[in-house]
Amino acid sequence: MRTLISASVLALMAASASFADDGDFAWSAGYSAIDLSEPGLDVTVGAVTFRGGYEFSRHFGFEGQLDIGANSDTIIVGAAAVEIDLDYAASLFAVARAPVSENVNLFIRGGYTTAQVDVSVPGLTISPDGGGWGYGAGAELFFDERNGFRIDLTHNDFDGTDATAFGIHYVRRFGGGR
Repeated sequence: MRTLISASVLALMAASASFADDGDFAWSAGYSAIDLSEPGLDVTVGAVTFRGGYEFSRHFGFEGQLDIGANSDTIIVGAAAVEIDLDYAASLFAVARAPVSENVNLFIRGGYTTAQVDVSVPGLTISPDGGGWGYGAGAELFFDERNGFRIDLTHNDFDGTDATAFGIHYVRRFGGGR
């Protein structure tokens, strides 16, 4: 499954580069720390985050995001160590941007995420999955017309489990609408 997801992300990046002259595409890659919490549980897992997006205008667009688990967290339940790891999360968001200057954008976003985690104890692993609505905000700072970085905070509600992600990412723009 991870191989299929990774291949899909690479295809998305290649497609955005090949259609660069057709609009305002962007892709980004970085790291996200994701806090998973529900009554009696609070863990932080890490993910490598890939994102591809399209801006219809300077103010509105959409983006697809894929998070692939990078590191796990362990909690103790009774006498057993329980390891929790993000397998993947796939999201689609609508984005509204407020340009502060030519190279700085503030943004809000809302959309839907589906995810799967691995919960392991010695000799047994279960992989629950689910989906939920999410919303977030962040900022983008560009060093030049094409290259920059982004920080964001996104909250998802997965039917009883809250997931709050903080991410920092490199961003590459394609297209000529700026």
